[in-house]
Amino acid sequence: MTITEISAGEYESLFSPLHVYGDVPFTQLNADKAEDVDYLSFADGKVRFGIILGKRDGVLRSPFSAPFGGFSQRGVQNLQNMEAAVKQLQTYAAERRLGILITLPPLLYDECQLSKWVSVLIRAGFQPTVDLNYYFSLSRFPDYQKIIDRSARKNLNRSLKSDFRLLHLDSSNRDDVARASEVIRRNREERGYPLRMTFEQVWQTVSRVIRADFFVLEHEGDDVAAAQIFHVAPGIAQVIYWGDIRQYSELRPMNYLAYALFKHYYGQGLRILDIGPSTEDGIPNYGLCEFKENTGCEVSLKYRLFWN
Repeated sequence: MTITEISAGEYESLFSPLHVYGDVPFTQLNADKAEDVDYLSFADGKVRFGIILGKRDGVLRSPFSAPFGGFSQRGVQNLQNMEAAVKQLQTYAAERRLGILITLPPLLYDECQLSKWVSVLIRAGFQPTVDLNYYFSLSRFPDYQKIIDRSARKNLNRSLKSDFRLLHLDSSNRDDVARASEVIRRNREERGYPLRMTFEQVWQTVSRVIRADFFVLEHEGDDVAAAQIFHVAPGIAQVIYWGDIRQYSELRPMNYLAYALFKHYYGQGLRILDIGPSTEDGIPNYGLCEFKENTGCEVSLKYRLFWN
């Protein structure tokens, strides 16, 4: 197995990534967030794998500006080929005196192949951090009221009486995107959570490289909650941000919003709504975990692996 640095154009022609964060347009949009970007291919007579790495602070990172990255591959690959590719990547990094940090997608994106990558990387000496990533299987939506927790059912029934109105905004309209983003900004500020994307970064991403949906939940003419959602893989949409305004929390807008989004994407024929992790460096936010579990979400492991 040999490793080769190739151009962005060559990489794009060779690989169909598992998810949108592994493609070239997304990488090029965010290239200024790394000191250098390497497009690598791995071959043994046939091209087997590729990976995009951004160098920052002495570490080669996949991703360098996204929820997850990892390897792209041409078809299903066996363990021996995967092990050979990782060995070559370690040699490549060692020659440059760099570490490697790979955050894989949650296992729900391809449980078979991603589980093999976890095994290969850990056996190669990568140190894992494991996060809990929540998702909703949309095929379960027809039985939604039966599968959710009793307290969540009570809150949902209360919210259904609160005269909410869900608006699906125009993601090609800057003002509509700004409207949803302002609700998210207020939510994060009120709760002391970081906002990792500025409005301009959001706008550039959704206007240029990622199909996105924006929703606002209204109550008596006021915006009380919002959601920003990316279409990241076939059959899978991902909640990037969602949240409510604190003064309206007693009306249970988040219970309504979760229900309404599950209903929307079930009607669109998607398989999964990826809600995202509720842990930071493996440590759970118990309140978020409980809310997601009570509203019918399941858990898929998400691995971040470091080698130096």
